[in-house]
Amino acid sequence: MKSRLLLPLLFLGLSRVVADPLTYDTNPLGEVDRPLILRTYVPDPGLDPAVFAHHGKASKSPKYSPKTGRDTKGEYGMMRVIPAAIAVNHGPALSYVWDTTECRLLYAWQGGFLDLYPYWGIEGSGGRRSFDYGARLVGNLFYLAKPMKTETPKFLGYDLSEMGVPTFRYRLGDQEYAETILPVDGLYSFQRTVNGKATTLKGELLSEHQGFERNLKIKSATAEAGEQVFGAYGCVACHSIDGSQGHGPSLQGLAGSTRPVEGGDPVKADAAYLRESILSPNAKTAKGFPPGYMPPYQLSAQEVDSLVLYIQSLSK
Repeated sequence: MKSRLLLPLLFLGLSRVVADPLTYDTNPLGEVDRPLILRTYVPDPGLDPAVFAHHGKASKSPKYSPKTGRDTKGEYGMMRVIPAAIAVNHGPALSYVWDTTECRLLYAWQGGFLDLYPYWGIEGSGGRRSFDYGARLVGNLFYLAKPMKTETPKFLGYDLSEMGVPTFRYRLGDQEYAETILPVDGLYSFQRTVNGKATTLKGELLSEHQGFERNLKIKSATAEAGEQVFGAYGCVACHSIDGSQGHGPSLQGLAGSTRPVEGGDPVKADAAYLRESILSPNAKTAKGFPPGYMPPYQLSAQEVDSLVLYIQSLSK
């Protein structure tokens, strides 16, 4: 069986085609027409090993001492990640991983991108986990590649459009291909264009992912602790606190208001509604926003109560 268990990450490259500089953010998000491109080892969300027909086998490596500049006793542990991959994010509308070894789309998800906090370090203090710090998925996985027989693929590179949308180029046998993946309106859907022929693919919810758990050690619920939770999980990537438009509803003035929802009567944004929206975000979709984008977060009772208090504080 081919293995994707690889040694600790060596390189992370992030490309963002926007005018303003990329700020520190371990939960980055692009836009529908201005994607982020991340070249790194990515997580394996449960692909059939046969999908990796052209990948090699990982090898163990002895530990290395930076102090002595020599190998030491023991071996590095192996992390379950996929090499030679390119991850692309079009905001909550679509994220996907395209593999440059197999020259094909591996998987796609909606609602988020990759959580990079243990690799990029913790803001303000730096530091990262000593092991198993590969990126984690954030969002709802809806597409997984299936095994297929192909001629030996050869990756030729990728081009970027003026807005930074990648077109992947590769060769199978004597035939060259140009492939572009784009988001479309609709839940769990995307458009795949190969050599000018476009096809819309629709999947179904396969699994939900929330990135890395944060051990915030919150002992009692307070609005201040809720602000800490809000920042730790990158909620601001979708929910502003100043009323500005984002991928999700702004939290300013939310608590206590009457909110229109898709397919139902308006609801009062009381504590029960706020708690439900955190734990079961797709139970009631805010009017004008796509359903299925936000994954449910597995938070402690104190973290949920703190978030509710923090959101309520934004309406005072």
